[in-house]
Amino acid sequence: MKIKQVEELVGITSKNIRFYESQGLLTPERAENGYREYHQKNIDTLKKIKLLRKLGVSVEEIKALCNSLHEFNP
Repeated sequence: MKIKQVEELVGITSKNIRFYESQGLLTPERAENGYREYHQKNIDTLKKIKLLRKLGVSVEEIKALCNSLHEFNP
């Protein structure tokens, strides 16, 4: 799935999607042509990020939470 489709599906701008990727919260695969390829795991992650942001959780707090969960469940 391309970024424009994800943007419409999740309701997060492509700019914010790229920002979350730059912060290490999202790791889409790359096609041979270099385009990002988003899968259901990425969609689920973005939905969680969107919910947490609506609840007032900062990006830094989300990163810390993701790191904690990754360490707990590698």
